[in-house]
Amino acid sequence: MNLPRSEKTDGGYELTTCAPADLTPEELRRCEEIIGAGGAVNRNTMKRDLPRANVVAVARWGDEIVAVGAIKPVRKQYAAGVAVKSGHSFPEDTPELGYVSVDENHRGHSLSHRITEFLLSKHYGRLFATTDSPRMKKTLADAGFRQEGKEWEGERGVLSFWERK
Repeated sequence: MNLPRSEKTDGGYELTTCAPADLTPEELRRCEEIIGAGGAVNRNTMKRDLPRANVVAVARWGDEIVAVGAIKPVRKQYAAGVAVKSGHSFPEDTPELGYVSVDENHRGHSLSHRITEFLLSKHYGRLFATTDSPRMKKTLADAGFRQEGKEWEGERGVLSFWERK
């Protein structure tokens, strides 16, 4: 993947992909704040894994980061657990698309779709995702992911497994 990469959207947002190390500590904290506010992740795990992500995409409004997403590092044990819970086998070394989250003041501008497509535009190969969000399910379906296996009870709702080959 060639990093960094940047483009402007029709709505005036700037999308950028980068390695997590390219973000300043303040930018990384802002990403963690946006992701944490979404309530869909374990904050401690996110703080550990976001800096280890394969790639991060951010949307900026001016100088402010207002949306984020990442292709997470491979977590074989976690992937094996997801395979068991979903009843759908997939290679344990499959990276996960995740942490797609938009600041509440900037929702309704298709930023989750744009972040997801932006990340996928340079990624080759299989990816998986899990979600309990109806909005994210639509984003994943629109990006070519397919829901596979069975749903299972997560910490805050019913999770489903999505895969893109």
